Amino acid sequence: MNIEEVDDNVFWLNTTIDGVKNTFAIYLIREGNGVLIEPGPAITLPLIQDALKKLGMKRLSYIIPTHVHVDHAGGTGSLASVFPEAAVILHPRGKKHLIDPDRLVESTKTVWGAEFEKMFGPVLSVPESQIKVPLDGEIFLVGHRELEILYAPGHAPHQVVVFDRKSRSLFCGEALGLVGRSEDPFPLPAVAPPSFEQEQYLKTMEQLRKLKPRRLLFSHGGPIQEADKIFSIALENTRAFGNIVLQALRDGEALEEIGHRVVDYVRVRFGRELDETDLIMTVGGYVVYFKSKGLLKKKG
Repeated sequence: MNIEEVDDNVFWLNTTIDGVKNTFAIYLIREGNGVLIEPGPAITLPLIQDALKKLGMKRLSYIIPTHVHVDHAGGTGSLASVFPEAAVILHPRGKKHLIDPDRLVESTKTVWGAEFEKMFGPVLSVPESQIKVPLDGEIFLVGHRELEILYAPGHAPHQVVVFDRKSRSLFCGEALGLVGRSEDPFPLPAVAPPSFEQEQYLKTMEQLRKLKPRRLLFSHGGPIQEADKIFSIALENTRAFGNIVLQALRDGEALEEIGHRVVDYVRVRFGRELDETDLIMTVGGYVVYFKSKGLLKKKG
């Protein structure tokens, strides 16, 4: 675990899990009684407790998972039991999945296997009394900060982001995708079936760009300063990758051939080489999405 102060009293915990490529970013705000954004999976709970101790944080006012996928919210129930005074902030469509996490557990098994708890830890329920469902745009005062909660569907229909109006930092979840390394960011579309909706994903990015954030705090990849540049690349990649995959599917190409198309695009347009794992996940996600939408009819 590495703890880094990315803004005045805002701390980033960069964590990894054996067998999972992406890093997990957990954010702590040491103001008021404290805020935790992105609990991550339950296996990170001891790291969170150690970080809180090192930062002198004994309580939490708010626990905010941006959405209820296991890598963002799997540990929410465990954390809520340790801090029963904390309110868990959830999108209205995510509330039921943490009160009764059976569906989240089953979907996680589909992706990671029946023994996923060995990797991520258990998914426990959150008491309904601890859950707070905000309005879109609702502001929570934390010390001298105003934290604005914004609905951000696209990657998932139950996603929210958090805009710190004091520092103009945007805790963006996966609304702008994933970045592998914050020192050399290259956002890839976060195409997670079955809930990904491309048009909504693009719309959300355009709306968040209007906030003019100074800093983006990704949940996979960490903090990034060049916000406007990242928005531009994220929007371009989402449209381009989608167009490439859809046309290749309509041309009857196999997954390997589709992958070559995407690799060639990134190499020519950006001079970058895509990681094979990133390529498989992104192309595979788009294939599932376009098939589910019935968009594979050949044009002409």
